[in-house]
Amino acid sequence: MPGNNLKYWETGYVDCTSTTVPQFITKLRGGESITLKSHENTGDNHRIGGNRVLISTQGYLLGAGETMTLTLPITFGANNYIEIYALPDAHANKAVSFFKLIGFIPETAGN
Repeated sequence: MPGNNLKYWETGYVDCTSTTVPQFITKLRGGESITLKSHENTGDNHRIGGNRVLISTQGYLLGAGETMTLTLPITFGANNYIEIYALPDAHANKAVSFFKLIGFIPETAGN
């Protein structure tokens, strides 16, 4: 029988409470993928990046109502990961939702 191939979907909703302190979204490991969405009613953009010191001039610009998908190749390895953070451009308390294809051990802001 092949090794650990079982995957699950995980969903979440993260309220970005500050325009100066990035909000941790999740960890992404090799072989996993994530889709992030900035809620339409926010009216603001979010900066998405891999750094807890993300500032408003860095990261991927995700407009209100837009989505982005990120996938790490299996060769990246299950023991390696990247952290994903979000920072709203103009107003605090703006939400980002996500769904993620994960392995056996999810590690997100909700855990």
